[in-house]
Amino acid sequence: MRSLTSVLAVVLAVALVGAPAHAADNGEWSVNPTPPAQPGPAPRLYFFLESPPGTSVQDSVRVTNLADQPRTFRLYGADAYNTPRDGGFGLRTQDAAGVDIGAWTQVGAATVTVPAKSQADVPFVITVPTNATPGDHVGGVVAMEEQPGATTKQNGVDVTVRRAVAARVYLRVSGPTVPGLRVDHVTTKHGTPWLPSTVDGSYTYDVVNTGNLHLPPKLEVRVTGLFGHRIAQHGSAPQIDLLPGARTRLGGTFSGVWPFDVVTTSVTVTADGGVSARSQDTTVVVSWPTLAVVVAGLVLLVWYRRRRAAAVTAKPRRRLPEPVTVR
Repeated sequence: MRSLTSVLAVVLAVALVGAPAHAADNGEWSVNPTPPAQPGPAPRLYFFLESPPGTSVQDSVRVTNLADQPRTFRLYGADAYNTPRDGGFGLRTQDAAGVDIGAWTQVGAATVTVPAKSQADVPFVITVPTNATPGDHVGGVVAMEEQPGATTKQNGVDVTVRRAVAARVYLRVSGPTVPGLRVDHVTTKHGTPWLPSTVDGSYTYDVVNTGNLHLPPKLEVRVTGLFGHRIAQHGSAPQIDLLPGARTRLGGTFSGVWPFDVVTTSVTVTADGGVSARSQDTTVVVSWPTLAVVVAGLVLLVWYRRRRAAAVTAKPRRRLPEPVTVR
């Protein structure tokens, strides 16, 4: 099998919101904020920085080599994004053009070699432009291995992979903050009940961050049927960190829909600061084969009853003419 000459760069994002607290690592190296000289009771997991437009902010990232041999890493700043489906947190690759953190970050060393079982602290500077918009700008400081360390299959071809680990950066640019959420395109789909039995279904919806702050919204989805009966939902609501301006599509599955039902899917999202949004979708479920059988049965019953009623109805006898007497 031939090998591609191009190198696929894969960025492994930091732990998602709600996951157990730990440094970002892949088992071979980790990247996290350099601890302060006098650390507090809890370690810094991410960079939470603040700066007005037109100024700079400085910090330092710690790259720890967990392996038994030295490693060389490329260091760079990258913009963050949410995946269009499931809202996963990701960072742009090094060849992607940066517009926020990726463009504003200058790392003290483009590459760094870290001895085995050792660590290196690398300073970086984020220069905020004078025309930077207020609110949150999210990205990360990435440590990508200099030499590809793994291969994977892509369309049956061996592809060399440069792995990467990053520490998230949340930079708030001073100015008015306007948090906001919206729920769009709630859609409910279900199977066709061919028999008078329950069926399964699914739902999808879009969550949009309409404000300028990153928000980890609480998602609540409720699926009910005719007369308010609860329909069983499967799986749990995802935990996402929604970036300003991001839109992502989420969904789930359910079961227990009646063959004749009115299914309502209601989606509510809430976040700190009293931010909330809600939308719903309603669909009618009809078992057409069952309905056809029922209608045919009713028609047959009506026909039978009418025929029977006609059979037992007493008909008047014909009156015979009186005999004529001839004299």
